[in-house]
Amino acid sequence: MYNKDMGNQQNAKSGNTPQSNSGSHKQDNPHTAIEIFSNMIRTVHDTIITVNSEKVIIFCNGSVQKIFGYTPDELQGVSISSIMPEQYQKTHLEALETTYAADNFKIIWEYVEFTGLKKDRTEFPAELSLSTWLLDGRRYFTYLISDITGRKMAMEELVRSNEELSRKHEELSLFFKKIESIKKEWEKTMDCVGDIVILADNNGRIKRCNKTFKEFIGKSYEDILGKDWKELLFIGEVEAGAFYGQRTEYLHKPNNRWYVITSYPFVDSSKNEIAGTAIMIHDSTEIKMMTSELEKKNRELEDAYSELKAAQSRILQQEKMASIGQLAAGVAHEINNPIGFISSNLGTLDKYISRLTDFIGAQSKAIEQFDRTKNLIEEIDEKKRQLKLDYIIPDIKQLIAESLDGTQRVKSIVNDLKSFSRMDETEHRLADINSGLDSTINIVWNEIKYKAVLKKEYGNIPLTRCNLGQLNQVFMNMLVNAAHAIEKQGEITVKTWDNGDSIYISISDTGCGIPQDKLNDIFEPFFTTKELGKGTGLGLSIAYNIIKKHNGDIKVDSKLGEGTTFTLRIPVVD
Repeated sequence: MYNKDMGNQQNAKSGNTPQSNSGSHKQDNPHTAIEIFSNMIRTVHDTIITVNSEKVIIFCNGSVQKIFGYTPDELQGVSISSIMPEQYQKTHLEALETTYAADNFKIIWEYVEFTGLKKDRTEFPAELSLSTWLLDGRRYFTYLISDITGRKMAMEELVRSNEELSRKHEELSLFFKKIESIKKEWEKTMDCVGDIVILADNNGRIKRCNKTFKEFIGKSYEDILGKDWKELLFIGEVEAGAFYGQRTEYLHKPNNRWYVITSYPFVDSSKNEIAGTAIMIHDSTEIKMMTSELEKKNRELEDAYSELKAAQSRILQQEKMASIGQLAAGVAHEINNPIGFISSNLGTLDKYISRLTDFIGAQSKAIEQFDRTKNLIEEIDEKKRQLKLDYIIPDIKQLIAESLDGTQRVKSIVNDLKSFSRMDETEHRLADINSGLDSTINIVWNEIKYKAVLKKEYGNIPLTRCNLGQLNQVFMNMLVNAAHAIEKQGEITVKTWDNGDSIYISISDTGCGIPQDKLNDIFEPFFTTKELGKGTGLGLSIAYNIIKKHNGDIKVDSKLGEGTTFTLRIPVVD
């Protein structure tokens, strides 16, 4: 496809004639030079394509078939854009238009990457060098194109390999940093522990200790390391290794405090032998003190509980339901403080006992796991039998559980009494109003049964979020008022129903009724229609405030000589 005339015209124009390099060689035949050039072009590994000024291919070498899949004849007379993807064709042609120059020869692009399009329409990465030149005043462009798919893949693989190496390097760096961080964290953690921690060799010489031990004996690390830990603690009479996996308690005379010592051997895994001892020393003085304090507080709890029962009896007998609030406030004030710290102390002791139990359990487990002499094991077992540890530990837990339960019961009683002394609760929960009415009726039944027949007409009402304890206080006040309003045998009717948005409760009696001129005053504090000594005038005022806090309301209908009906509305809250 090489155009011989094109070459001859160029030689004629330039006036150049091939010359020999030496006078001793004869001049080469021009046809031979053309043939050499033509063979060289055909055998070049890369594709060479020449286009005219209309961007039409006028020459390409044989390598075009290997790279693009076309034979040279198939591309003859075809636009250069046919070997480029459609999205790049316009840009490429426009770029060529801007590269025209007056120079006879000029390299436009030298080894730039572009995307080639094969005959089977597949795209591939390529590299091209583009030059332009003039012949007889006509513009030509020559492309030197190489398929760089293999190079691209190799580069991508190299990039992936580098990224993988970088990732592994980063992982190793993070790993080493983590190891260093763990080491520092362990040291800081040991210094934060309130108990004494010591690491000693098989001879009892200290290899490492935490800050607590240093401060405990008042020496520097330099004066501690390498010393016998038992000598520093004035317990030299204890045999080396006598603490392995067991609890030993001793009195530290310099500060007159009790401590529990436990030691565990640590093994050198490379030699599979004991390399030293880890010693933990815990101050148990507080536990001993708490035992005495617990006995004292238990006696106070019993006294407070007896006083509470006596107060309840006096309230029921002297003031009945009308004055229970005033007495309850006093009772609650008297017993709340001791109940508070007794409960706190019991809870703290429970934690200490749990720790002690776990401690002893760990010791016992360690004893079973390590080879001990028979005499020592028998001595330990005998000591456990003498101290009755197998009985004491579960018994202490039971005593604490019962004491805490008793405290909770007293608190519950106090809270119940608070509800009658206008001490507002804030917690609202889903509750059953019908169930609350039944509970209240049971409480005041002694006030009703001698005065009236009670009728219950409960509807199938939904649960609502409310403070049922406070609502029960309202129900109690109105049921007692209804009973007091009946002089002889009468009737009290309790109804419930709902309309979807609200729950309604009505309490009706066939008592004496309320005068019309008094109806507007019945919810005022200290207003009462009862005889002197039979009411404080606070009951309906408290009930009104409770219902209002529930975003509800109270309505009253009354006729003298016929009776009274109170209707309560409580919104349904999911």
